[in-house]
Amino acid sequence: MAGVLGIYSLIIAIIIGTRINPKAKSYCLFDGYAHLSYGLPYGLAGVSTSMAIGIVGDAGVRYNHSFQSQSSI
Repeated sequence: MAGVLGIYSLIIAIIIGTRINPKAKSYCLFDGYAHLSYGLPYGLAGVSTSMAIGIVGDAGVRYNHSFQSQSSI
């Protein structure tokens, strides 16, 4: 899931980057906040999914280690 969000964030960054044209008009404050509001949700979603994957992976490794150390073969 984090990889999908990373690719989607890259696509959004490219779309925002192509909209910035300093020769056509000046880059006003409204445009800056609009571009920030476009990109910020995707960045925060990527950070939250990465944290969730890390927490679940850590819990899985700890559970697997405790399960293997208690069982005897």
